[in-house]
Amino acid sequence: MTGVARKQQMVSLNAASAVISRIITSNDAYAALGAYAHADASMQPALEKIALASARLRLIMASAPFAPPSLLDRLAQAADLQLALRLAKNPSTPPEGLRRLLRGAPTEPVRCLIAAHPQADAAILSGLSQDGAIRVRRAVSGNSQTPATVIRLLAQEDDAQIARNVASAPQADTQTLHRLWATADAWVRAEVAAHPNCSPNILAKAETSADPLIRRKCAANPALVPEVLQRLLVDPDDRVRAAAVRNPVVSGERLDQAGDPSASVRRLFARRSRLSPHLLARLTADPDVWVRRWIARNPDVPTRLLEQLARDTSMDVRRGVARNPACPAYLVDVLAADAEAWVRAGVALRPDATESVIAQLLDDTDRDVLSALGRNPRTPHANLVAIARHPDKDVRRSVAFNDAAPPDALIVLLEDDYPLNRALAAGCPGLRLWQIERFLDDPEPQVRFAAAARLARATLTLEPEWRS
Repeated sequence: MTGVARKQQMVSLNAASAVISRIITSNDAYAALGAYAHADASMQPALEKIALASARLRLIMASAPFAPPSLLDRLAQAADLQLALRLAKNPSTPPEGLRRLLRGAPTEPVRCLIAAHPQADAAILSGLSQDGAIRVRRAVSGNSQTPATVIRLLAQEDDAQIARNVASAPQADTQTLHRLWATADAWVRAEVAAHPNCSPNILAKAETSADPLIRRKCAANPALVPEVLQRLLVDPDDRVRAAAVRNPVVSGERLDQAGDPSASVRRLFARRSRLSPHLLARLTADPDVWVRRWIARNPDVPTRLLEQLARDTSMDVRRGVARNPACPAYLVDVLAADAEAWVRAGVALRPDATESVIAQLLDDTDRDVLSALGRNPRTPHANLVAIARHPDKDVRRSVAFNDAAPPDALIVLLEDDYPLNRALAAGCPGLRLWQIERFLDDPEPQVRFAAAARLARATLTLEPEWRS
């Protein structure tokens, strides 16, 4: 590192540290929480003390899914019943925090929540699988993280809910599924038939089952061979056929039943890729508007069929063409002048819209069109500034989602009357950090949180723009 670069780094570090110190001095819980995850480790204890200063704040932080896992772990160290319930419900609570809660001999409702928690690891789930409460063991059986050894043990329980959960558990092995198929009811057998680890001989029985639920679950199994799927695609039950169409294994070239009597099945055809030209043509002329809506967005549809769909009587079908990445430029020009604003808004969202199309749409007064232009990186900067000043708060907010939004437009949003717009603007990378710093004093907690988080993130990369 050169001397100049080292000096710039030190200036950035000093300025960043000064802002974190200011957050600490402000004694604001929301700013402290926003800065906590990104601040230097030496400053985190002071921020933690502010964020957890009262019982009310501790309850708020324990419920916040955006709270840093380390802070949630800290709360779990001395959690009462109310805190424990909130922490057990919070999907961001880390495994160590869950273990701390268990060491505190929690109530059955808390144990149930921990058993179902997405962060519960194998050790936690193994312990809870031996819990005396059936509700806790049911929760363990329904957790997708439960290991195969635990699944095998739970499969021996005489409980219908556990059997169903085990049959759909990702880690259930072939032997366990075989046992469940032989001993359980139709609902459990249906889950077995849908499992990727299901054996071929069970799948053969499921395919010809008299129960349409079992056939439907079988049709969704990604382990099916193409020949079985082809037979299920002509099943008399439309729900079975729909499951077969949704199966990711089925090839688009094999889907030839464009004349399926069920519109719900044909809608699924329209959403598939690599369909045959014959099927694309049939679906383009389908009497069901939802079929045409889906096929209008299919990038495999050739231009001649897109032309047909662009003249459809349904506004939503024409919008589908406007959103289709394969729509040719001359059709985009036509749809930009559509009588329906919803269609024009679809064109305004296109990242490949030409300058002439953008210029044409900028004369539009419809809020949906202007909101779409606010999000489009091809919209000229001067127009983004104007959109940021629009009377409608939702139109103004669109600019905050535009990665190409200039600082001039974002500064306008920082002065917005609507707190959410200010909060979103405060988190945008297009602003100078000194411009965001003053929003640490904003009257709205969400704005202070967003500003502190943006400023603290900059300390990790030592952005050289602190005072530029």
